[in-house]
Amino acid sequence: MRRRQLIIRLAVFAAAAHLFFSAHAAEQTDIVLGQSAPLSGSFSEMGEAYRDGAQIYFEKINKEGGVNGRRIRLITLDDGYDAKRAQANTTELIERHQALALFGHMFTNTVFASLPIATAAGVPYVAPYAGNESLYARPVNHILFMTRASYSTELDALLRHVQTMGLSRVALARYDTAGGFALQKDLEEKLKAIKLAPVGVATMQLNSLQAADAVLKIVKMHPQAIILGVSGDDAVAFVQQFNQAADKAPVQFLARSLIGGHQLAVKLGKESRGIVISQVAPSPFNGETHISREYQAALKTANAAGRKLTASYISFDGYIAAKVLVEGLRRAGPNPSRPALAKALETMHHWDAGDFIVNYDETDHAGSKFVTVTVIGAGGHFIE
Repeated sequence: MRRRQLIIRLAVFAAAAHLFFSAHAAEQTDIVLGQSAPLSGSFSEMGEAYRDGAQIYFEKINKEGGVNGRRIRLITLDDGYDAKRAQANTTELIERHQALALFGHMFTNTVFASLPIATAAGVPYVAPYAGNESLYARPVNHILFMTRASYSTELDALLRHVQTMGLSRVALARYDTAGGFALQKDLEEKLKAIKLAPVGVATMQLNSLQAADAVLKIVKMHPQAIILGVSGDDAVAFVQQFNQAADKAPVQFLARSLIGGHQLAVKLGKESRGIVISQVAPSPFNGETHISREYQAALKTANAAGRKLTASYISFDGYIAAKVLVEGLRRAGPNPSRPALAKALETMHHWDAGDFIVNYDETDHAGSKFVTVTVIGAGGHFIE
């Protein structure tokens, strides 16, 4: 009897060990990607959307057999848009999770806090959701690869729209941060070039929803147009409070893509109508590009499997970024190293992602210069 019990225990132990080591081996063969993003706080909806857009592409690739036979596993850690948390997350993703690449870190403060860590470790840093000019500077950072046009390029598009509308009194609502100050300087220089000057600037604290002081200051300026340099729920709060405080004279709100257009349309409702937003990707809704049709199909598949995802520009940005990274992984071979992935991405000269061109080489990691301008219309629809 004792011998029989011993044999059974050994058999159970062997089976458990087999499952453990099989699972461990599977993890070891996965291509691990690491992301730090705001999954809590005022920017959580944007963080989730960018992650989910990328994830549905990675899931699509995994169902098709992976990249060179290896599955992709994206590990996303919440930073709440806090720079110190982003630094800790980045270190954990590199050292504990052994991420082959960092993907889709989000927004200025956290990107600038985490990028030096990735650079020192030689880990490719792909598709950050940011657009500060220094990220596009030459000589290039050999591990940094952008997939979206710069904030400055977006601002150019918005100011062309301001000129077309014949508006001259332009105000700026921005964050009280280094990134907000950089936006102010860029705006001042661009307005000066078209013989205009901002009627004034007001600031608000990041991730605070405290817009009252900035609103009262800008209301007194009587602007015709307001450039919104705030994002997410902060932008929602500003627009709502401005509309309550302003006189009857209409004002034109304009914003860059990072504002979170879908969030504005949903939370502002009718108040979002007419807001002008620059976008760094073609429409994810009209199906006029091959990649948008592909995105819509992947979204439908994910939702049929029980997900509850909504099409949006930021989700589509994530999908495009994931497709770019996967192409780099394919070119890096069956057992890619971090240096091999960086070199492989540099071979993507004028690569067509599906009516969306991405271009890298040894001297240029900008990726894309695509910008279009949209207006939020009735029912939250985006009109180009």
